[in-house]
Amino acid sequence: MWINRDFIDSWRRDSKKSAGLVKVLKGPRQVGKTSLLESLGTHQLILFDDHILRTRANENPDVFLSQFQESVILDEATLVPSLFLEIKKRVDQIKRNQFTGKKSKLDYWITGSNQTLLSREVSESLAGRADLYNLNTLSAHELNLNQLSTLLIRGGWPELYSNPELDSTRYLNNLISTFIEKDILQAAGIEKKSAFTKMIQLLSGQVGQLINFSAIASACSVESTTIQSWALILEQNNLIKILQPFMNTFNKRLIKSPKVYFEDVALAARFQGWTSFQPLFVSPYFGQMVENLVYSEISRFFTNRIIEPKVYFIRNKEKVEIDFLLELPNKKFVAIEAKASPQDFSNEQLKLIESLGVNVIEHWIVTPQHSQSYGNRKIIEIRELYSSLGSLLN
Repeated sequence: MWINRDFIDSWRRDSKKSAGLVKVLKGPRQVGKTSLLESLGTHQLILFDDHILRTRANENPDVFLSQFQESVILDEATLVPSLFLEIKKRVDQIKRNQFTGKKSKLDYWITGSNQTLLSREVSESLAGRADLYNLNTLSAHELNLNQLSTLLIRGGWPELYSNPELDSTRYLNNLISTFIEKDILQAAGIEKKSAFTKMIQLLSGQVGQLINFSAIASACSVESTTIQSWALILEQNNLIKILQPFMNTFNKRLIKSPKVYFEDVALAARFQGWTSFQPLFVSPYFGQMVENLVYSEISRFFTNRIIEPKVYFIRNKEKVEIDFLLELPNKKFVAIEAKASPQDFSNEQLKLIESLGVNVIEHWIVTPQHSQSYGNRKIIEIRELYSSLGSLLN
């Protein structure tokens, strides 16, 4: 079963404005990067999972690339580090040729699941020479799905929908093991696997809450700075989001500590230990997971449109909080509360928003349930979030 990705339409529009010779598609393992690019039908696919192919490319990248057509997909290119310098040479040569009138072409897509290695290679060899794009798991909009029982347990992992018979618990367990071993521990040189895994589990329990790095460090028997650096690696690999608070000079009582969300809510559910929906639904964590799902949907909407999401939260020293403050490209803002069941903004929350001194044009309560709006505060069902966000950009 093929599921259309919102990213493709956005990239086609973006590609008309950009003449990038090299395009890098970043994203976690198993989110569908290779399948998406192959579906374009315009590029030859080169898979570096093949050991023989990988060896040939590493030994002589110039000869290797010369045997292929101009338009290629270099899948898992971080397995062939020597390729990046060769690509740099080719890009620079084409740019020099433009001044002499000599025509030459190059059209490369580069993918990699190991974001630590990919970012390193791109920054060292292709800085200023490549267009960077991000792809993550499927959104509820792409899945045309509104069932929390499915979204919270299976998330947006494409294979769990193309093959519905797969057991989501086993699939996610295997995925977690793979990305911890291959994409993070080895690449980042982290030796304390058990402590690292425990940190992720503890972060999953703090979804939607202020991160207490000191408490996590104590539980993992490492330094607080170590936990912060590990969390940053997870964020660089598009697995979690360390959400920063909104800060300005108008309100001095805003707190500065960040919150944490998982980019795919099912990963948070799996690290919390849930294997089915009903126990999660009646647990104290259900509201947090709905909030995480809302964050993921907002994030997907913008990244799939090739727009950097500008999402913050607000919390003051009196512990009055707004889940999300969304900054639009026109510098206007939307205040968003994510609720398992509809609940209006409190007077304290409205006063907090007003104290920010920014142009908040709408107040949304995003919830799985249908309900009437509270005055000018809109009730937005999760399934309507994509179209509601789209209307703000039109």
